[in-house]
Amino acid sequence: MANQHHGKFAFITLKKLAEKAVDEKLIKLKHAHENKRNAQSQLNVLNDYYHEYQQRLNNALSSGIKGSELNNFNAFITAIEQGIAQQKKLLLTLDIKQKQITNELNQSQKSLNTYTTLLDKQHKKLLLQQSRLQQKLTDEFAQQQIARRTLNEY
Repeated sequence: MANQHHGKFAFITLKKLAEKAVDEKLIKLKHAHENKRNAQSQLNVLNDYYHEYQQRLNNALSSGIKGSELNNFNAFITAIEQGIAQQKKLLLTLDIKQKQITNELNQSQKSLNTYTTLLDKQHKKLLLQQSRLQQKLTDEFAQQQIARRTLNEY
């Protein structure tokens, strides 16, 4: 019986650690999601700038533009394109990180489910043992009562 209690406490400790791991992974996943959402938002802004300056360049070209102004437009558009490329790489990295954290969360959740199941089985086993013991004591008490009545009748 003492060994069962030791095992139960070990599973309770493991379950608590698994719960903590799940909580930590959820927080990490939340931060990863926020980082990815912010990066996507920044990419959207860069894309909007790109399209806006492409349109400004087209308008300037149709109305006439000086060579230096054309060079400035091209340099700025090139800088935006580089920023977009960098932001896409960052977004890809953040997406991979988010998937990795999701996988870690799933593993932690599986561990938690395992320990929960084991504790439930242990608890059911203990209840069954207690029920059998209670039944045995009840049966013994009933037998003693019958034996006393039988002795009192004779």
